Amino acid sequence: MSTPNNQVRVIVLINAKEGKKQELLDLFMPLINPPRKREGNISYTFNSSIEDPNELLFDEVWESKEAYDKHYNSQESVELRAKVQNLVSKPIEFKLFREITAS
Repeated sequence: MSTPNNQVRVIVLINAKEGKKQELLDLFMPLINPPRKREGNISYTFNSSIEDPNELLFDEVWESKEAYDKHYNSQESVELRAKVQNLVSKPIEFKLFREITAS
């Protein structure tokens, strides 16, 4: 396993168009468990905003950016991003972070 400094946290923000949240959930729900089993995945959770019912968030932790890139570029992920384009109110945001640790 890699050190925490190599780990990458990915925050994915998704805003459903009004009335399209259930369609997004129907697409995402069956696809939550497979990434958890992918090589390099540490954590993979799917969340719904308390403040905005149309805002969804994936919170992912990967052993390395390379492990995340492999997931992001997988056929399943590419196809999913294409399917959701008409269901979102703005482009999906992908934000990558590294943990800051005390020395």
